[in-house]
Amino acid sequence: MAESSSQSRSRKQAASQWTVGIEEALSPSRNRKPANLQPLFGQLETCLDATSFWLIFSFPKGGKVAIRTCFDPQTLKKCQPGNQSNTFAEYQIDGAIGQFTVRVEWPDPERPVLHYTTALRPHQDLTLSALPRDVYVLDRRYRLSKTAGKIFTTQNGPTSGTAYFCLEDYQTGTVLYFQNLTSLNPYCSLTQTDPSGTVGAQWPEIGLSLPTSDKPLPGKKEVILSDAYLYLSETLPVDEFEAADQYIDATAAIYRYIPRPETDYYDWPTTAVRTLQTLTRSSVCSRRIKNHVYLNAYVGSSYKPPESMVQLAILLPLMEYEPWKGDPIKLVKQLQHSVYTFFNEQLGTIVRWLPGAEFKKADADLSEEEGPQRMDSWYLLYSLMNLGRLAGKGDEEAKKMFFSSLNYVIKAAHHFDYEWPVFYNITSLKVYKADPKPGTAGEVDVPGLYTHVMLQAYELTNDKTYLNEAEMSAHRLCGKGFDLLYQTNNTIMSAVTMAKLWRITSNRLYFDLSKVCMASVVAKMWLWDCSFGHAQHYTTFMGVSCLQDASYVASYEEEEAFTAALAYLKLVEHEVSPSLNLLLAEYMKYLLHRGRYYLPAELPEDTICEKPREGHIQRNLPIPLEDLRTGWQQAGQVGQEVYGSASAFVFTKCAYLKLPKVPIVVFTEYPILRADFRTRTPKTGEVTFEICGLPELKCRLRIFPNRKALPSVRVVEVQTGTEREWPLETKTEDFYEVQVPGGVRLRIEWQTESKS
Repeated sequence: MAESSSQSRSRKQAASQWTVGIEEALSPSRNRKPANLQPLFGQLETCLDATSFWLIFSFPKGGKVAIRTCFDPQTLKKCQPGNQSNTFAEYQIDGAIGQFTVRVEWPDPERPVLHYTTALRPHQDLTLSALPRDVYVLDRRYRLSKTAGKIFTTQNGPTSGTAYFCLEDYQTGTVLYFQNLTSLNPYCSLTQTDPSGTVGAQWPEIGLSLPTSDKPLPGKKEVILSDAYLYLSETLPVDEFEAADQYIDATAAIYRYIPRPETDYYDWPTTAVRTLQTLTRSSVCSRRIKNHVYLNAYVGSSYKPPESMVQLAILLPLMEYEPWKGDPIKLVKQLQHSVYTFFNEQLGTIVRWLPGAEFKKADADLSEEEGPQRMDSWYLLYSLMNLGRLAGKGDEEAKKMFFSSLNYVIKAAHHFDYEWPVFYNITSLKVYKADPKPGTAGEVDVPGLYTHVMLQAYELTNDKTYLNEAEMSAHRLCGKGFDLLYQTNNTIMSAVTMAKLWRITSNRLYFDLSKVCMASVVAKMWLWDCSFGHAQHYTTFMGVSCLQDASYVASYEEEEAFTAALAYLKLVEHEVSPSLNLLLAEYMKYLLHRGRYYLPAELPEDTICEKPREGHIQRNLPIPLEDLRTGWQQAGQVGQEVYGSASAFVFTKCAYLKLPKVPIVVFTEYPILRADFRTRTPKTGEVTFEICGLPELKCRLRIFPNRKALPSVRVVEVQTGTEREWPLETKTEDFYEVQVPGGVRLRIEWQTESKS
C-alpha cells in the first residue's frame, strides 16, 4: 500500500528488487547520452540498460530523478529515435515482450513541466505481473543510497495519480509527479483493473506501479502503460505554507495539459422544483412525529431517530433558494420548527439524535455511530454552525439555542484540548473512538468548524472571549500539512473560516492556513475521467473524495464544498492565487455538469446497487445517491441521500444570476462575483459582473428569459480602456449561449421588443 504522509522525511529504505542494479546501470557515463531535447533548466539524459529505458533529469544543484519509462523483464534489445521537434522526441524500443514507444515532451517552454507517455504493442497476448514504479531519486553521483527528502502527499484510493516530494540533498528542488489516469482507461478495461492506489512512494521509489491481473493484453494492439507529467521546481519549500502554495501552482500548471471532458448544460432549476415536491410529498423522505416534520437521512430509512444535521443540511440551502424561487416555501417553516426540538435541556446543547426518540433495532445491532448518547464531533459543530447562520438571519429561537449551547461546546473543546475525537459520549465526554484509523489524529479539520462557531458568536456579540477561543482552536490546524483533512466539506469550510479570521485579525498566518486547507482538498480531487465498466455511463472528473480515505465521491460533501468554494472566492477576492482561482472555478464548472449523475434516473439500472446499506433506492425520485465510484463498482452502495438533495437548490441559487427588474437570467459555469444592473430605459438595460477562473480557459454562459419573452442581448467583455463583444454561438427562442473566458468582467446589454 502506498505511503502518504505530511512532510514526512524519508531516507532510503531496505533495497527492493526494483532498485538493485540501478546505480550500476546509470552511473557509468558511457551508458548515458543527452536527450534529443533539453529542458527550461537542468539537463535531460537517456540511458538504455538490459531491461529499462531511462530518462534522467538533473537539477542544477545536483540531485536527480531517474524515470524508468519502460520495463521488459526479459530484455530490451535496441532503442531507435523516432519523430522529433524542438518540443518533443519519440523513441522506439524493441523488447522481448513487444515494442515500446516512448514520447517525451516539454509542452510549454515557459513552464517546467516534463511529459512522457509509454505505449506497448505486445508481440502476442500478454499477461503482466508485478511491475516497478517509474521514478527513482538519485544524488549527483547517480546513487540511490545517499538521497534524502520529504514526501508530502501521494494518491489515496481513486484520487489523482500524484506524488509530491522534495529532494533535500544540496537543497535540490521539488517535484509533483502526476500520472494521467485517464489515459490508462483502455488498459484497465482490457485487464479489468483499477488505477486506484497505484501511485505511491517508498523512498527512493516513487510513482506508478501499474495494476496487474490475469486478464491478458491482446497481441499486436498498442496500449498506453503510462502518461505522466513532472512539475520540476528548483525551490524547496521551507514550511507547510510554501509546500501548499507550490502544490497548488504545480497542480494548476499540469491541469492545463491534461485531457478534460466536455461539459453539457443541465437544467438545475427544474430539478430544484421536482426535488422540493419530493421532499414535501414523499413518505419515504420524511416522517411526522408529534406534529413535527422530520426528513430522513436516506430514502426509506426510518429506523433511526431524526438527526439535527439532516434537517439543517436542507433547511439553510432551502432558505437561500426561497428568494430566488420568489414564493414562500412551506417546508422552510416546518423544518425550522423541527430544528428547535433538538435542544437537550438537561445537557444544555443541541444534540444529534431527536431527544426521546428511539432506535428501532436492538442495542447489539447498533453501529459505532448509533445510540442516543453517541456524538460524532463534526455533527455537533455543523449543527451549531447552522444554528449560528439561522441566528444571523434573524431567527430568535435559533439564536437562543445557539447561545444556550455555547457553554457545552466550549467545555467539550477544553476537555479535548481542541483536538476532537471521532465518537464520544455526549454526557460524560468519554471517548469511544479517538481516531479514524491507527496512525491518524481524530477529526483533524473540526478545529476549523469550532473556530467558525466561535467567530459567529463573536460577530453576534462583539465579545472577544469568543474571538480568543477562535484563535486558540485555529492554531490546532498548524503543522498538519496535507493530513489536514478528515471530511472534505469541513476542510474547505475551515479554509473559509481561516480566511475570515485573517480578515478580522489581519494575522497573515490564518490566510496561509486557509491555503493549506485548500491544498489538502485539491490533493483529494479526482483529476481523471474514469470510463471503464459502469463509469462509461457517467463522469467523476474533478470530483473530490468525501473523506480522507473514501473510495467514492458523495453528493452532500460536494454540494457543501461548492458552497464553501464560492464563499472563499468572495471572501478573499483578488488575494486568491491564479492557480487556486483556476482550480476552484473548474471544480464548480464540472460539478454543475456531473452533479446530475448522482440522480439515479440519470444512470442505467444495472449501475446502481440493489441493496444499499441504508434504506432503499427509488430511481424515479430526484434524490441523489450518496456515492459514485470507479467503474467496476456500482453506485449507491451507501444509499439514496436525502440530506444531499440540497444540491439542486444550491446550484440553482449560485449558478443562475437572477436580479429584480432584469428580464434575463444568466447561467455561468464559473462562479459570479460582484453583479449589479442598470435600467437605462423601460426597454433597455445591462447586467455587469465578474466571473472567476483565468482567461486561458473558458466556460459556458447561457441566457434565459426571466418570466417574459427573451430580449435581444449583447455580451461584452469589459477591459481597461477597451471592450470586446462575444458573439452568441447558439440562439433559440428559449436561450442564448456563448463560451466566455474566465477571470473577466462582462456586461450583458438587453433590449426588449416593442409590443405591436
